[in-house]
Formats: sequence, structure tokens, C-alpha cells
Amino acid sequence: MIILISVVLVYFLAINNRIHRYRWSTLARAAGRLAFPKEDTIINALQLERSLDESTSKQLSKSFVTDTTKKLDDLNEADLFHSKRAKQWKSYSLILLLGGVLLFSINWDNSAQAIFRWSHPQILFPVPQPFAIQNLSGNINLLGGESAELEFSVMGAIPDSLFIDLQAYAISDSNQLLTVVYKDSSDKFKFILDNVSQDYRYRAYYTAVHFWEVWKEISSPFHALSVTDRPVMEDLTITLTPPTYTQLKPTIQKGNQADISGLIGSNVHITLRSNRPLKKSALIFNNDELPMNINGKKASGDFIIKEDGQLAIQLQDIRGISNRNPIPFHITAIHDLLPDITVFQPERVIELGSNQSIAIHLKIEDDFGFSNLQVAYEIHRPAYISMDPLLSLFTIPIDDPLNINQDIAHLWQLIELGLMPEDEVHYHFELSDNDLISGPKKTVTKEFIARLPGLAELFTAFENEEETLLEDIYYSKEELEAIRENMEKLELDLLKQDKLTWDQQQDLQKMLEGIKEEMKKMEEVADALNALQESAEKHDLFSSDLLKKFNQLQKLIDQLLSEDLLKNVQDMNELMAEMDPNKLQDALQSLTDNMEHIEQELDRFIDIFERIKAEQKIDELRNRLEALVEQQEKIHDRIDRTDEQTDASTFSKLSEEEQRQVEEFSNIRNEMEDAADAVEKFHEESSERLLDLKRDPLMNQTYANLQRTVNQLRRQNMNEATEYSQSALENLQSILSEMQEIQQGFQSATTKEMSSKFQHVMSDILHLSKSQEQLQSETESIPSHSPRLGEMASRQQMVQDQLRQIMEQLMELSRETFAVTPEIGKGMGMSNAMMQEAINALSQRNGRGAAKSQQQAMKSLNETAMAIHQSMKQMRSSGSASGYEQFLEQMKKMAGQQQGINNQSMQLAMGQMAAAAQQGLLQKLLREQRQVRKSLREMMDEMRQSGEKGLGNMGGIAHEMDEVLKDLERRRISKKTVDKQRRILSRMLDSQKSMTQRGEKEERKSETATEILTSGPAGLPIDLGQRRSLTLEAMNRALKAGYPRDYQSMIRRYFNAISENNFITLQTDTLNAN
Repeated sequence: MIILISVVLVYFLAINNRIHRYRWSTLARAAGRLAFPKEDTIINALQLERSLDESTSKQLSKSFVTDTTKKLDDLNEADLFHSKRAKQWKSYSLILLLGGVLLFSINWDNSAQAIFRWSHPQILFPVPQPFAIQNLSGNINLLGGESAELEFSVMGAIPDSLFIDLQAYAISDSNQLLTVVYKDSSDKFKFILDNVSQDYRYRAYYTAVHFWEVWKEISSPFHALSVTDRPVMEDLTITLTPPTYTQLKPTIQKGNQADISGLIGSNVHITLRSNRPLKKSALIFNNDELPMNINGKKASGDFIIKEDGQLAIQLQDIRGISNRNPIPFHITAIHDLLPDITVFQPERVIELGSNQSIAIHLKIEDDFGFSNLQVAYEIHRPAYISMDPLLSLFTIPIDDPLNINQDIAHLWQLIELGLMPEDEVHYHFELSDNDLISGPKKTVTKEFIARLPGLAELFTAFENEEETLLEDIYYSKEELEAIRENMEKLELDLLKQDKLTWDQQQDLQKMLEGIKEEMKKMEEVADALNALQESAEKHDLFSSDLLKKFNQLQKLIDQLLSEDLLKNVQDMNELMAEMDPNKLQDALQSLTDNMEHIEQELDRFIDIFERIKAEQKIDELRNRLEALVEQQEKIHDRIDRTDEQTDASTFSKLSEEEQRQVEEFSNIRNEMEDAADAVEKFHEESSERLLDLKRDPLMNQTYANLQRTVNQLRRQNMNEATEYSQSALENLQSILSEMQEIQQGFQSATTKEMSSKFQHVMSDILHLSKSQEQLQSETESIPSHSPRLGEMASRQQMVQDQLRQIMEQLMELSRETFAVTPEIGKGMGMSNAMMQEAINALSQRNGRGAAKSQQQAMKSLNETAMAIHQSMKQMRSSGSASGYEQFLEQMKKMAGQQQGINNQSMQLAMGQMAAAAQQGLLQKLLREQRQVRKSLREMMDEMRQSGEKGLGNMGGIAHEMDEVLKDLERRRISKKTVDKQRRILSRMLDSQKSMTQRGEKEERKSETATEILTSGPAGLPIDLGQRRSLTLEAMNRALKAGYPRDYQSMIRRYFNAISENNFITLQTDTLNAN
């Protein structure tokens, strides 16, 4: 074929003058060389022939062409084409032909078929192939889902690989499945088709690798792969019903979701429909078979989620054919999370006061609810008391167990536990959820410690504070005395000259500043004295008589802080500017008189304070001796119960406890000399008796017996130890008896009770109202041109002066009680303003306007009298002249309102309400929060007028509330807003508890016509319950960030570990500080 194409190609190129050898010009030159003298003669003739029409000598041109043609006729063509090469090729062809015939003859068996095909060109013969493919598997019949093994062999030259062609009957050939298989060690070609679900026809074939191969592919015949259908699920519905305690609704999911997640205890109900009628169906869960109910093509079944696993659904139709490799469903058992409890109050380690109560503020959270909240506690006695602690429980009520996020406030009274000094209550909180499936899960907090301090450390701290306070008083008295002496000298100098020199003015200015500075120090002393009194009351350090004397001291120091001296200082500054010698001299006289009075009162304060300190020292000695005797009795009883079988560790422990007795007795004996020095100034006989008791041989004998007891216990000599212990106990009892006699002989304290001032003030106001009414009646009847209007103005001025005196009395009274309410102050202020307007109107001869103002002033006075009467009524009903019960009632009401606001704000912060409902609730919260803020402002004004100290926590509440109001006004309710509201509530509860501590003392109860100067105990620290843990806040933020439950559990463990480390550090710092 190639040769033929080449010949044809050469032919066409030759006739188209494309081959140089066969071009006309080449042939013309060759013929010219043979027939003419010049080789280009033929070419010239050819050119002349083509240009005859343009030639100027046509006849001549034709003659040349004709002569050339005649000569060419005579040319021998053989001379033009040489035949020698052709003869050579003929010889070569003959040789090749003969060689081929010879080869065919030699290989006739193989060549005969080819010769036959050449001789029969009209017959279509198959293309010869190097090998044949044989299907060893043939037609295959199997069940759906089973695997089919296809096997082929090759006859002839075995290739390395074959193509397997799988053509599904249900789809077109364009979607046929092709794969390549390689021969194995036995020269077979095998292919396994897994999970066959439809019918196929299949074959194996091999395609030609080279283009010159005469065959395109070698193929085996097609065979059938038939599949018998298995039962399958056409529809699957899964209904997940959570446990009843969760209050969650059932959820439904279809079979296309292979993950089933539910709480442990959830019921899973499965319904399905098959493509064939069913004979049997079962749920296979973790290799456990659960039969299903069959109804034709439908089946249903249930199981309870208890653990993670895999679920498969096994079907068997009426032919007995089962579904193969059912789809696995992954079952995820969601664990009910542990409840979470955050303790805002109390602190990890606290000291108990005499009321022995603990304010509790908790935040509890769970995913579904709570079943129980309780406190587990143990009472740990001091090391010298051999008593194993017993675990006890008490329950804190939860108002709404289904509220998954709530605050709990509770006041735990420990008085019934019978705690003794140095006892410790170790307790923790236990919160259980409402999981009824796997049992309520419990979260236990870290251990908290409430300690009832011992007497020795309390007395030592108390005395140190007293010494500091007394030193401040002495210093202030000396400073005031020096300032007064300098002022008296300045007053004498002023008598000798008309005005003060510039140096004298500067000296006077320094004196006035010194007075102001000392008054500030007096305020600090008052605060320190108040703190001492609170500490004594909190821990019941002294008798009620001694505490009453502390009340008198507090009253005395409050009287020193009068406004007269400050007013004198202010007047002095004004008069210095006027430079009026007479007025300045009067002012100096008044100021020095006031200072002299203050010095006298300070002297009185020091005398009383020193006397109280003396009584306090004797009271301290008695208390410590009583504790020493009580402890010695316990030790002696334990020594008396020892025998030869007693363990050596018991003797060692007893010796250590007895050694503490020796040290305490030595300290008490040393304190006797200090007590004698303190008592000597007031009662020499008691001082001498104290010194005699210290020098008494009984003291040395007692000390020796105690020390001998220690030595014998170390040697485990129980008889001798018992004898010395008994002797020491008897001696201690004798010493205690002597100390009690000394105390009884020294005590001569008397107390003064305050008289009631409210009745007197109210009487003055009613009398003043009557005078105002009479004055108003006369003013109405006087014409505007009457000269009596001036007289009315003078009388009105007198009434106003009386009002101001009453206002001063109320101001004095307000420093002692909360009963002087803002309404009373507002009424008095309104009366004063109306009286001033009446005076102005009378000076302008406006009688009618004056009468109207007078009427309004009278109305305000009557309203003030009614307010005072109401306060008196409340004081009598509450039994307290301090007004604490009114404060507690208001604070309790506001705390309840704030709790309601907090709960609603939390709903807003969660964002689970419609937009319209959110706007309505936001406006409601804004109104309610403003009302609570208004009530708080009024209460703060009331306390400010009362001069009450130690209520700075209220300022923190007000600041937080202002921040919350800003968030509400901006319509931005976030977690920070909710945290601020929670802190507000916590501080309200803290303040309420603090004030409750103030009002529960027996000696603070008031009686009719009796006024008690009150200054309550310190209560809890200001920031108790407010120190929010940064670790816990970070954990709350992380838990609310939307992480899955497994991650939430990891987050809780992580932050709890951090909190534990922080507590260890805090506890270490506390111990180091102690």
C-alpha cells in the first residue's frame, strides 16, 4: 500500500512538473543535446511558439518552430531514457520472487493458509490473533450484597493484564464499569466484585498496543451475572424520647441520619417499611439481639440508651433471605452533666462571731434541674481534745428545683452546734441533680473552714488596738491644749492692738488648720472605738456591764465631734477677712472656750477609758483562768482513765496539752502585774490583791505541779501524773476563786441611760405649729397698709429661730438613730423655706402672700409631727431606738425586688424571646430598677443624716446600680449586666446580714423614754461575698460559648484544678499571716 501510494504520488508530481528530473525544461535540454547543436534550441522554439501573437516576425518564428519539430520527430526516445537501470531492477525482482517461492516451499504448513487467502480474495477471513481469552466463571447467579469472583484464562501468548468490562442491564453502556486485572502465579486472571446489587453482563478483553497490528482487541464472549434481591428498608423513622425528668420533648429523625444521640435513659422507638413482606426483624445493639414486631412489610421496636455503641437492623423476608451488611447506626449516649455550684459567700476561711452564723450565697447550675442541696460539716476540736469529728448534714431548701440557673441565699445558724473557743467547723456544699436514671449525681465543693477564735489571741489583739487608740487620744489632747494656749496669747495681744499683723494672721490660720486636723483625728478615733466595740460584741469578750461602758465611751467621743467648734473655725476665717478686732476677739473667746470644753471631755474620756481598761484586764484574767480550769479538768479526767495498756502516743499527746497549760498559766501570772498597774489608779486594794496573788506561794506551787505533771506524763508514770494533776487542778480552782473575788470587789461601774428626745421634739413642733397657725390667722386679718406687718415679720423670725433650734435637735438626734427619716428632714426643710418666704413677703407688705406661705409652713410642720409620731410608733413596736429594724425591712424588700429584676434580666440576656416581648420586658425592667435605685438613694440619705459609719458597701451598690441603669437605657443586656445585678443582690444580702448582727444584742433593746447609743459589731468584711473568682468567671464564659458537652466537662475539670491551686496559695498566705 505504501509503495502504491508512493507511485501514485510520483506520477502526479511528475505530470504537474514538480519533479526536477521529469520537468519539461529538463527533458527539453536533454533532447536538445541529442538532436541540436545547442541544448536550449527546443526551449527557444517552445518560447517562440507561445509568443507568436506578440511577435513582429511571425513567419520567421513559425519557420523556426517547424524545423525544430521535424528534427524532434527523427529523435530516438530510447536515447533520451536509459534502460540499463530498469534491467537491473528486473533482475533483482526475479531473484526476490524465486527466493519467496523457495521459502513458501520450505514452510508450506505455515504458508498454505496465507496462500489460500491470497488465492481467494472474495472471501472474508478472520484476523489472526496471538491468543484467545476463555471465561472460566461463566454465567453467575447470587444474592444481592454478596461478592462475585470472575476468573479468566488465556490460550496462547499470555499478556500481563486484561480489561474486565461490567455492563449493568439497568444503565447504558456509557456507564459501564472497567477495571484492570493482572495474572496471578497460576497465569489466571481473577477479579472479585463486592456487594453486588444489580444484574450485569461481563467479559474480558485485551486491546492492541501498536497501530500496525491487524487486530484491535481480543475479547471473551459476554456472560451474565444475575442478582436475586434481598429485603431492604424503604422507609425508616427513629423517635427519641428523653427521660421524663428532663422535661424535654421527643425528637424524630429519618434513616438518612446515621448518628443517634440521646441522654442515657432515653427511649429509642424505630419503625420501618421493607420492600418485601417480612418474616423476622431484629435490632442488633452491641451484639445483643432485640426482636421487633412484624406487620407485613412493616416492623417496629424499642430500646433504651445506656451506653455508646452501634445499632444494626436485621431483616428476613418470607423467602428466608436476609438483608446483607445492614447500615450501622452510631449510638452516642449523652451523659447528664454534673451540677455546678459556685460559692460567692462565705470565704474559704472565716472567723465566727458570737452570733455564730454564716451567710451563704451560692450560684447553682445544671442542665435539667436539682434534687437536693445540703451542707456536710464536721466539728474539729482543738488538738488537745481527743475527739474524732462526726460528719453531719443539713439541707438548704431550693424553691424551684426545675430552674436550671439560680442564686441561693441562706443564713446558717451554728449556735445550736454548741461550739467552743478554738473549735473549727469544716464543711462543704453538696449539690445533687434530678437524674433519676443513673441516680442523682452529686457535686461537692472544696472544704470551707469557720473558726471560733480562742480567748488569748482575741484579748491580745483587742488590747493592742486599745493602746493605739489611747495614744491617739493623748496626742490629740496635747495638740489641742497647745493650740488653745497659743490662741489665749493671741487674744491677749489683740487687746493691746487694733488689728492683727500679717504674721499673727498666718499663725492664726495655722491654728485653725490644726483644729480641723485634730477634729478629723477625733473622727478616726470614733471609728476605731466603734470597731473595738463591734469586735468585743462579736466575740462576747466582756460582760454586759463592761459593754455598756463602751457604749458610754462611744457616746462621749461622739459629743466631742460637735459642729460648734467647726462653726467657730469657719466664723474665725470670715472675721479675719473683715478685720474687725471686736468681733475677732469675741470669736477667739468662743473658740478657746469650746476647745477648753473639748479638753475637759478628753480628760473625762481618758479617765473612763483607763478605768474600763482596768476592768477589762480583770475580766480577761477571770475568763482565761476559767478556761484554764476547764481545760485542766478535761486533762485530769483523761489522765485518770489511763492504765498500763494505754498507748504511748496517748501519754505524748497528754504531755503536749499539759505543756500548753504550763505556758498559759505562766502568761496569766505575768498579766497579773499589768492588771495591777492598770487597777492601781482606781482601786489600790484590788491592785495590791492582784500583786499578792501573783506573789502567793500557791502560784509557784501550781506552776511546779503543772510542770511535774508534764514530766511524769513523758515518763508514762500515770499514778504520779494523776496526783500532780489533781493538785494543780485544786490550786487553779483556788486561784480562780480569788480572782473572782478581786473582780467583784473592783466592779463599781455605773451606766447612764439616755432620755427619749422624740417626744420632746414632737411637742416642740406641735407647739411651734400652733404658734404658726395663730400667726397665720393674724396675718390674714391685717390690711396691706397696716404698720403691724413689721411686727408680724419679727414674730415670724422668732418662730423661724425656734424652728432652727428644733432642726439642730433633730440633727443631733439623727446621729444616734435611723428613725429620723428623710421625710422628717424634708418636712423641716420645707417649713423653714416657707417661713423665709413669709418673712420676705411681710417685708414687702404682701400680707396675703405671707399668709399663704405661713399656711404651707404649718402644713409641713404637721406632716413632720406625723412622721415623727410614726417613727416613734415603729420604735416602740420594734423595741429598738436605733431604727435598725426599719432598715432591715427596707433592705429585705429591695433585695426581693432586685431578685425579681435579676431573674427577668437573665431571660433577656439569653435572647430566647420575641423582639416585641423583649422591648416590653426591657421597659418594665428599666422602671423597676429605677424605683429600686430611688429607694436606695433615700435610704442612703437617711443613713448619711444619721451619721452612721461602716455602711460604705451601700455606695458600691449604688454605683453598680447606676451602671445597670445605663445598660438598660442603651438596651444592651449582656452577661456583664447580669453579673452586675448579681453583685447588687449579693451586697444587699451582705448589708442585711451585717445589720442583723447589729440589732441582735440584748443590751441594745430600747425601752420607752430610754435612748441607747448604738454602734454595732463589725459583722462581715465589707467585701465579703464580693470577691468574684476570675477563674470561675472565665469558666462560666467558656461554658456559655457553645461548646459540646464533652468539651464542657473538660473545661470544668480544667478550671476546677486552677481554683484548687489558687485556694492552696490563699490558704498558705492566710496561715503565714496568722
